[in-house]
Amino acid sequence: MTWNHGAERLYGYTATEMRGRSIALLIPDDRTAELEEILGEVRAGRRVESHETIRRTKDGRLIDVALTVSPVTDRDGHVLGAATLGRDITDQKRAQVALKTSEQRTRTSESRWQSIVDSAVDAIIVIDSAGLIDAFNPAAERLFGYHEAEVVGRNVKILMPSPYREEHDSYLARYLATGAARIIGKGREVIAQRRDGTTFPVHLSVGEMHSTGERMFTGIIHDLSARVAIETQLREQAAMARLGEMAAVIAHEVKNPLAGIRGAIQVIGSRLPAGSREAAVTHDIIARIDGLNALMKDLLLFARPPQPTKRPVDVGQLIVTTASLLSQDPEAASVRVEVAGSAEPLMADPELLKIVFVNLLVNATHAMEGTGTIQVSLAVENGRCRLVFADSGPGIPTEVRQQIFTPFFTTKARGSGLGLPTAKRLIEAHGGTITIECPEAGGTEVSIELPV
Repeated sequence: MTWNHGAERLYGYTATEMRGRSIALLIPDDRTAELEEILGEVRAGRRVESHETIRRTKDGRLIDVALTVSPVTDRDGHVLGAATLGRDITDQKRAQVALKTSEQRTRTSESRWQSIVDSAVDAIIVIDSAGLIDAFNPAAERLFGYHEAEVVGRNVKILMPSPYREEHDSYLARYLATGAARIIGKGREVIAQRRDGTTFPVHLSVGEMHSTGERMFTGIIHDLSARVAIETQLREQAAMARLGEMAAVIAHEVKNPLAGIRGAIQVIGSRLPAGSREAAVTHDIIARIDGLNALMKDLLLFARPPQPTKRPVDVGQLIVTTASLLSQDPEAASVRVEVAGSAEPLMADPELLKIVFVNLLVNATHAMEGTGTIQVSLAVENGRCRLVFADSGPGIPTEVRQQIFTPFFTTKARGSGLGLPTAKRLIEAHGGTITIECPEAGGTEVSIELPV
């Protein structure tokens, strides 16, 4: 009946073209039932509010429209027809679809990146411009010993030892003020600190990003402990090789002449009157030469340990046998050795293991000043035989314990400082490990692990 200019612009038909024609001309074939539903509401006197649908324009385009259809009545309230207001919402719909698609892509992208971060082998930490931790991936949890909930919102310097901890805030503030970066955008080796206070070497790479207008920093941390340990081992092996060459020279140039000197002194001493001052001097000279020979023997054993000749060995019985030899020493007369536990026979060199056991038992005897009990326990765990030698002495200070396997380091008035380093080399030649700990209750525990 009526068709205004807005309808002409929206649908493309003029008022002349539409007047007297069915509104169904604008409805797509798949929505024909919709007209009857709307008219049914109108006939019942009800208004159809903001009904979103699709209409067809004169040129065949489909557009999104929002319709409000109101009943038109006479004075008596009888419905005569309907007044329809139509509004083009095509652009709005497209924007909604685009936004929804974008949100889905964002969620998918965020989910993808979160999966990558969560599955990363290296620790990934995100901090804000104040140095507060914003994200902490599972690898970081494993590396530092913290759960993410424990560190988010805390300053990242809790992961640093002194003096780096105290310097971090000033460094970050200086970078934000001047833009002068020392590590951001680069990578370098630094020292990190775990929850339990232990420190370890890491490679740290830091990148800068902007999130919702805020500056953020991402740190990727790779644990270098294994690499540093290998490098240290390689340096030690190189040093041992040089020491072995030196020991061979000493053996040739010193040990053999010493044997000749000892023999000559013995001949001279045999010709001197017994009990004379000169005879006593010759005995002292021979004792000192024997001490030098013992040192040469220790040096050669350490520098060039023999390859183990392996055969089945009952380590429990070997410890008992070694302890019985120790009991013959007057200085160890008041020392008891108790062996607990058992282990199946190992493929090992009994003579080389005996050298190790003698060294440990003698050290424990000296620590207890010749009185007390040495507890030796045996157990098999995960294919490894574990032997623990525990004494009741005063223990070993931390600064000494850190150097205990260093060649020639000793706290004894008399000693070469090669006993424990040699024991370590012999155990490692068997594919095993040796460690030393001092429990809080006191004493010293030396643990040896050997493959079964």
